[in-house]
Amino acid sequence: MVAITKDAGAFVTTRRHHNITNVMELPRQWAKRYILRQKLATMDSHLLRDIGWDVYEARIEAAKPFWKA
Repeated sequence: MVAITKDAGAFVTTRRHHNITNVMELPRQWAKRYILRQKLATMDSHLLRDIGWDVYEARIEAAKPFWKA
């Protein structure tokens, strides 16, 4: 189970050198972002407050495509 917080890592982008390891990791990162954003989209304001998000921020994050960090 993945904890959904602002520091979950799926929403953070880092600069890395492109090599075969990073290319293989990319679909995994996309899947993680997709799942986390779907969960954010379904949470109510009470749950969002519990994990440190406000409704506005969560809706913006949930609306992003999976390939954008």
